Amino acid sequence: FSIMAFVEITGVSRSFRKVKPTAIAVTTNFVIVPLFAWTLGWLILRDHPDLWAGVILYTLTPCIGWYLIFIDLAKGNMDWGLAMLPIDITLQTLLLPIYLWLLIGKVIPIEPLVLLRSVSLFLLLPFAAAYATRSLLLRWRGRDFTFGPYKHVMGEVKLWALVAVVAAIFATQPTLETADLGNVGLIIATITLFFVGLFVLALGVGRLFNLGYADTAAMVFEVSARNSESVIGVAVVAFAGRPLVILAILIGPIVELPVLIVLTRTMLRLRDRWSWGVTLAP
Repeated sequence: FSIMAFVEITGVSRSFRKVKPTAIAVTTNFVIVPLFAWTLGWLILRDHPDLWAGVILYTLTPCIGWYLIFIDLAKGNMDWGLAMLPIDITLQTLLLPIYLWLLIGKVIPIEPLVLLRSVSLFLLLPFAAAYATRSLLLRWRGRDFTFGPYKHVMGEVKLWALVAVVAAIFATQPTLETADLGNVGLIIATITLFFVGLFVLALGVGRLFNLGYADTAAMVFEVSARNSESVIGVAVVAFAGRPLVILAILIGPIVELPVLIVLTRTMLRLRDRWSWGVTLAP
């Protein structure tokens, strides 16, 4: 609920005015990234199906806000990055059950009804409740309260709720063996390669289609940052009794932060050293 509290399904038309970068970002996020994650997992983790499933699950959903920090740090096109947000949240909600069935179902069997229940309970219901609450607050208390005290409280709730969720996961899942903990290195290596490979791919696509620096930087981080929070609840229900699946999802953000910081500095260096196309206004 706290994660979805300020997700807006607006601004889609603004994003679609930037036809080329939007089409490239959507194709990369929802076609290339799932295939790349599955292939990378097959190359490194095919003998560890639970780790493979967890890495795929972590990498499937684009971020719904975190990436804007890195776009800003890299001097990218914030307006377009923000306009992509409703497209990302809409498509990942619609496509997640399909991806789970097609990709992870080939690694670990998934019951369709359990999957549907998980997505409904941990994605659709929180979004509907958060949207309704925000609409009522705007009507009753006004914009200043909703985007002031209420937004501040939701930011605090999100942090501590995530801490509580992680603690509950480890408290209720079967105990990890020492041998299982040794697989952490495999998870870190795979996720690091995922981010580096995706960065190179997104940068190459931006250069291939002659995007300006601001659009390229926005696309790089819009397709790189992942949304692990949205899949934790789904994973706990759909993969109950398989703690290594959850472990891979929890390790993901620990790897993601330092890698994205390094990639941000890399983009800033490339900005002055390479020639770029023109960034068009929406």
